[in-house]
Amino acid sequence: MEKEKIINFLLNNDLEEVQEINNDGEVLVLRFYYDFDEDELSAARAYASDESEDEEEGDSWYDEFLLPYLNELAVDSTGEIIEELMEELSVEAQYMSYEIDRENYDYNEFIAVFYEKGKSIDLDEVLKKIDE
Repeated sequence: MEKEKIINFLLNNDLEEVQEINNDGEVLVLRFYYDFDEDELSAARAYASDESEDEEEGDSWYDEFLLPYLNELAVDSTGEIIEELMEELSVEAQYMSYEIDRENYDYNEFIAVFYEKGKSIDLDEVLKKIDE
């Protein structure tokens, strides 16, 4: 598995601050961020304002509309990038996103595990081993 190609692919597709967390030869674990651009943030705010009956920037506005919209956008966009990476570099991957913080919602953090095709990996087990 070519670590540098994977990292460069992510960086070249607008994922930011790619950091290697673990590389044991069998799996490569990376942390990276999806940064929302101003158009995406504006669209999310407009959606939340249109759909929410709560006051703008109220609890419901954030928790039920703005943050879920941004999370789904980041997961979908990142998923497309990772699928393309898997196809182009002949690897497999699993990823997860962290919840977006109300105080700092201009990015979404991800952890991804990359490994050889055909291998069976349990994302939770890999992450548990790293935490130990």
